[in-house]
Amino acid sequence: MSEAGYVLDRSTTTLNKAVDTGVIRAKQRRVGKAVQRLVGPAELRFLRLADELEKDLTPSGRRRLYEALRKLSASTHMVRWGKLDLDLARIDSDLEVRLARLEHIRNWVDRSEDQSEALIRDTGIPAHLVAALSKEQTVEEILSDFPSLSKTQVEAAIEYAKAYPKRGRPYAPRSLKRTLSEMADLGVFDGDDRPEESAPRPIP
Repeated sequence: MSEAGYVLDRSTTTLNKAVDTGVIRAKQRRVGKAVQRLVGPAELRFLRLADELEKDLTPSGRRRLYEALRKLSASTHMVRWGKLDLDLARIDSDLEVRLARLEHIRNWVDRSEDQSEALIRDTGIPAHLVAALSKEQTVEEILSDFPSLSKTQVEAAIEYAKAYPKRGRPYAPRSLKRTLSEMADLGVFDGDDRPEESAPRPIP
């Protein structure tokens, strides 16, 4: 569902709500102990089209449009809705671009079954770590912290985290290197270098 959210630029919460309320249907796939929801081309088309026709769609019209799209082949770019023929070419083109972008960023990240972290390919750097830093740091600052990475790798990691959010404890939004450097600039580690004077002690 997170992949569909990336393609449609919607949150997984919104998509799950659409399934729960019966707006769209989703298949289920068990992955380990978890159950994933999967949506297909008809659902992607419907949600994009419903956004554009929201003011013109009644609940009944919404259902009819969805069922018409479910019967449509992926290679057909025109759907009949009542007395209207709706051209899907632009919507399909936009979805293809987003799906291609998703595939592109997946190629920059390596997530094997024996890995607990998704790593930027050919590095040992977690993609979600880099993405977390982007919340408070610029791409240039991240590149300064990780000089072995390219700008393309950093941008791919940020996009990857949008499509596949991190589970569990999140990473800090600032790197340890940058945090320590900023603390040093503030004088946090400055001490009094003068030797401590001690009062003379009486001889017993």
